[in-house]
Amino acid sequence: MAVALAAGCGTAASAPREPTSAGPTAVTSQLASSPEQRAAAEAKAILRQFVPPPGAVRLANKPALPAGSPGMGLTAATQQDATGYWRARGTATALLAWEQAHISPSFSRQDVIIGPPSWNTVYALPAVPGVLPQREMNVQVYDTGGGTTVIRAEAMVSWTPPRPAAEVVPASVTVVTIAPYGLWPKMPAPVTVTSPTAVRRLAALVNTLPLATTANDVPCPMGMGFTLTFRAAAGGVPVAVAQGPGTCDAVTLSLNGKDEPALQPPGSYAAAVVQIAGLHWTLP
Repeated sequence: MAVALAAGCGTAASAPREPTSAGPTAVTSQLASSPEQRAAAEAKAILRQFVPPPGAVRLANKPALPAGSPGMGLTAATQQDATGYWRARGTATALLAWEQAHISPSFSRQDVIIGPPSWNTVYALPAVPGVLPQREMNVQVYDTGGGTTVIRAEAMVSWTPPRPAAEVVPASVTVVTIAPYGLWPKMPAPVTVTSPTAVRRLAALVNTLPLATTANDVPCPMGMGFTLTFRAAAGGVPVAVAQGPGTCDAVTLSLNGKDEPALQPPGSYAAAVVQIAGLHWTLP
């Protein structure tokens, strides 16, 4: 989800999400090889979905913009952008309404910032799981005086880097201890799982998580999740420890005491842990 990087003079509100299809741009991005290249191709494809209002003229360079205008960006450390500027006549609110009425129905309307000095609407496409976790376009309109406005359309796409092949819970584990972690309203007691099938499924669940892409400087609230401690034998030293979802909804992973890059679980992760382990813990 996009966030404001510099505060403006207006207020921010979130519009309800609506079910959407993946849209035509997902096909375009598959023509590139690496996730980063796919994100760059996807950003260009998303920008082409912007519909300029009648009479708008595309500008070759970034124009001077009113002071104090907020910027927008993703919370991702891995991101590709594509930006275009247009000059048009009409009020900022009328031009934003035009775009809302003419943009592809594949997009859902997200954050709204109401000016002055600028007015924004962020449109989003569904994620491409494991490859492109965020696909958005920020349409920002600036009142430049004299009855004219500048429209900035910025496509923003985050990408998931490949997970190192060695960053996996090993197949040798036979025991998993599951302990609640974070802000549980009522903290359950830890449980040790020894079923070979359940242990294998819990290890596979962690091993299929993609790398987290949230930027390090983004403030995130504490979440609630689990600490999964994998051992090769009961009473043995931990071979792998997966903790989360926690801050920024990430899962931290350590292998043989060494910290690995954080992982990004889906929203179904907590329920999957409970279901696989056969627990009756109440999730929020």
